Amino acid sequence: MNSLSHQPCAIASAAALVPARARDYAQLQWTSCAVDCRVPLWWRSWLLDRRSLTAQLRRLSGGDFAVQVCSQTIAVPNRSEQRQLRLAPRQRAMIREVVLTGGGSAWVFARTVVPLSTLVGPLRQLRRLGGQPLGEALFAQPSLRRSGFEIADCRHWSGEAPAHWGRRSRFTVAGRPLLVAEIFLDPFAERAFTSARQSQPR
Repeated sequence: MNSLSHQPCAIASAAALVPARARDYAQLQWTSCAVDCRVPLWWRSWLLDRRSLTAQLRRLSGGDFAVQVCSQTIAVPNRSEQRQLRLAPRQRAMIREVVLTGGGSAWVFARTVVPLSTLVGPLRQLRRLGGQPLGEALFAQPSLRRSGFEIADCRHWSGEAPAHWGRRSRFTVAGRPLLVAEIFLDPFAERAFTSARQSQPR
């Protein structure tokens, strides 16, 4: 059995949160400018924040945060991901798809693409993350570097839970790259909007 394979998400219907698998995801149009794709101002505060999303979701959920692994396989990334990581057309990578939950609700769909050449040294542990958040492993690395963000309009998402916007960025650790995309789902937006309203002065 492949040690990089995992059982489907434990959340009910979580597989439906993934955008018709590779087809819809590969068709997302990523742009480097949030203004050009007309992202509302409130959303930019989340999409362009360079801090750990894991830490932010933990705070927003009051600690009721979890990672549900949908899949983790060795496969060929899509063409857009190949360009971002400068991979050869048939070069394989570890592809991990998860749903980040808060209060038992699916908040974020995340897809990570890690070239096999990156899975050495301090990043060997990424092969065996299981339900551990990727952010905790990455932001613990002193040599971590992060690129600027690309943004995608995900409102045509075909999954069971409507989506809003997505972001992706390239990380490097000791010069070795990986690509992380995060798609914000409707239950997250509802909770974040409510939290923002409650924090406003009365």
